[in-house]
Amino acid sequence: MVMQSKAWMTTFLFKEFVSFFKRFIPSGISLTNKHLFILDGHGFDVTLEVIGQVKEFELDMITLPLPKFHALQPLNVACFKPFKITFRKEINITMVRRKFIKPNKITLVRWVDLALDLTLTRKNIMLRFKVIGIWPFNPRAMDLKTGPSTLYTL
Repeated sequence: MVMQSKAWMTTFLFKEFVSFFKRFIPSGISLTNKHLFILDGHGFDVTLEVIGQVKEFELDMITLPLPKFHALQPLNVACFKPFKITFRKEINITMVRRKFIKPNKITLVRWVDLALDLTLTRKNIMLRFKVIGIWPFNPRAMDLKTGPSTLYTL
């Protein structure tokens, strides 16, 4: 395992990640079994060395544009934001019931478990990837000036 003391990606770490990822592809890569890296384009220079490694492993890689990157983060909108809202709601409900007694670790785990079950669903994840046109691929799904061209409610 490789770690970085800072909170950003480096060329070395990315190469290690690509190698790690490649080991866990069970049936190999073929024309019918492709794998895609989606990069956010922040603070990481994709070097020729990295591109060479990705190409050698027959992986596909795209970098999302920065101007509207927030609109292209499928899990932030569909899962992480609802998770935070649900988690905070459970905290508030429990704190009112218990008259603001400090929660223990078991209570925290229960809140997280409930919030994950309600928000990190296959339906939410797949719908958000569809809305922004990543999967299935739809280049007309996103207008980079305004965000998703179609609004779907979760």
